[in-house]
Amino acid sequence: MMKKLALLSAAALLGACSQGSQQDLVAYTEEVKAAAIPSVSPLPAMPELAQMSYTGSAFRNPYEPAPLSAPGPGTNAPGCPQPNLDRKREELESLGLDQFTLVGTMQTNQHQGQVALVSTNQGRLYRVAEGDYLGLNLGEVTQITQEFIMIEEWVPAGDGCWQQRETALRLPGTQGSNRQ
Repeated sequence: MMKKLALLSAAALLGACSQGSQQDLVAYTEEVKAAAIPSVSPLPAMPELAQMSYTGSAFRNPYEPAPLSAPGPGTNAPGCPQPNLDRKREELESLGLDQFTLVGTMQTNQHQGQVALVSTNQGRLYRVAEGDYLGLNLGEVTQITQEFIMIEEWVPAGDGCWQQRETALRLPGTQGSNRQ
């Protein structure tokens, strides 16, 4: 019985507090909202810029695109080395060399020499032999040793010619840089 009486008195006390001061609270909130309207000054008028014409007739106009004088990619310029672009691309040529890790090398009877095991960032393991292609730059495996595999890549020079560069994919922990 005592618990019921305490609950009824607490409910009556809370009800009396909430009804009397609510109108004051609403009026105060409205007053604060009305006073808090920010005023923004208008932006200043922008001055009109004078239009200038280019007067350097002895030089190329920098506002027009430059004419292309070099042959386009894939066109054979005389005396330029060219990779075989007609061959079918292999699966490992869809990934950059930075996504490969040399896991190890081993001697096999099938290939009469060394083969390398490389893994990708996705965790797949591949067997690579000399003459296989990998990397985005038409890279061909030219040498396999116990510490690294040497890859000869073709890089476009921009003038229709191609340049060859050698890149070494090394075992983690061996000395030397990846670029030879």
